[in-house]
Amino acid sequence: MSKNSFYIFIIIGLLASNLLLAVFIFMKKPPHHSGPRDLIIERLHFNENQVRKYDDLIVQHRMQIREKEHEMIGLKTQYYSLLKNSSQENRDSLVQQIGKVSMETEKINFKHFQDIKRICHPNQIKNFDDLIDEFESLFATGPKPPHER
Repeated sequence: MSKNSFYIFIIIGLLASNLLLAVFIFMKKPPHHSGPRDLIIERLHFNENQVRKYDDLIVQHRMQIREKEHEMIGLKTQYYSLLKNSSQENRDSLVQQIGKVSMETEKINFKHFQDIKRICHPNQIKNFDDLIDEFESLFATGPKPPHER
């Protein structure tokens, strides 16, 4: 076999493997979810009426959460501004207020999922329970810390 034949054989092999890889990637797309909304609708098999109710719940939930986020930002700004003047006053009070807002946020989230469960039909409750069991992995925002792997 000459050098040219060898190089042509290698080039054709590389092109074929790249083509197969591209076909594999494009044919095997993972399901695309545009956030938790679509995932919940899909996993709970909501009908159109349930989707409308769920969308109303989302609007309410986002409004409540946004309010708590603004409140939290204000409190944290006040808290960390205490570092500028080494003031001890209000420090514990601000930490308690931050904790209270965090607790209220979790209660809002919990109620939101209770409301979602209420719009489920009896035959969807098992799917809802399965979804709850997967919360950590479904709604995680990034990789787990090393101690949780």
